[in-house]
Amino acid sequence: MRQLSELFARATTLCQQFTDLLDREKQALLDQDMTALQGLLDEKSAAMAALNEVHAEMTAQLQAAGMPEDLSPGDFIRGLGDDQLSRQHADFLDAARACEEANLRNARLIRHSQHVNSNLLDLLRNQGETSLNVYDRLGNANRARPGRPISRA
Repeated sequence: MRQLSELFARATTLCQQFTDLLDREKQALLDQDMTALQGLLDEKSAAMAALNEVHAEMTAQLQAAGMPEDLSPGDFIRGLGDDQLSRQHADFLDAARACEEANLRNARLIRHSQHVNSNLLDLLRNQGETSLNVYDRLGNANRARPGRPISRA
């Protein structure tokens, strides 16, 4: 169980570091600092690889400890009766939730930024709702096309 305890401690630390990266990413998104964002992408890739490695090790350790496939890791750990391991598992889950929340927050920021940029591009292309077909490609005001005659309506 000592190895599992060390893995939970390492995973918790990695999750906290990843949350810090996501906080830095949020600031770079708000500042629209593309250079910083590119550097953070490289750091995030390395952190995710480390988290995946720890996850694989935890899974192997839990299976080696006899965890049935139909039982969740949390239930199995609670069933072992090791309070310290249960606390470490809970700390890891809290850190993982913090990562998820920070990641979702950044995804919302990115979607909002994409939406705003899309609207600005539409306006620049003269495709905004309020100015749709007001001007032609030459910048001249479009003349209203005659509609169908009332007899054909």
